[in-house]
Amino acid sequence: MQFLSVLAFIISLVAAAPAAGQSLPRFGAPEKHVDAELIAATDSIVPGQPLTVGLRLKHEDEWHTYWLVPGDSGLPTQIKWQLPAGFSASQIDWPHPKRLPVGPLMNFGYEGETLLLTTLQVPADLPVGTPITLNAKASWLECKDVCIPGDAQVKLTLPVKPQSSPSASAALFKASQARVPQSALAASAT
Repeated sequence: MQFLSVLAFIISLVAAAPAAGQSLPRFGAPEKHVDAELIAATDSIVPGQPLTVGLRLKHEDEWHTYWLVPGDSGLPTQIKWQLPAGFSASQIDWPHPKRLPVGPLMNFGYEGETLLLTTLQVPADLPVGTPITLNAKASWLECKDVCIPGDAQVKLTLPVKPQSSPSASAALFKASQARVPQSALAASAT
């Protein structure tokens, strides 16, 4: 029953936009309000060692995306990995969200910039010296006064080395990991 109420609310938002004088793009590529990028916590991949990567979402002012449990409306961001043979990906480690009230509804999500973390298991027999490209298709619902679907094909190429060092983005990973509820971190480790 709650699902039907949420669906009706979303449909009413989309249907009301043209009536409110807000035109939706009709031709060409849809306007994007969220930029996505795939980044890594380290500067290289080490055979047999887990690799932490993140989907970095940068929202335009007043736009937001949703948390794993979006609240009364919305949909969480999804990542569909296209990984090389032998690699596997954990579920997303979701940083603690912001409250996003919309009228009588309470939603949970992200504004500004956020980093959604995933741990990749790396095969132990990966040859050192070869670059590896990680690919993923990310999709989300981006909202301000109206909600529109957003997506991006993201990729990241890293060298395979016997050791790694923190990447230029290491501080972002540390800050994002500090915002992930501890119970979620324990669940992703199992």
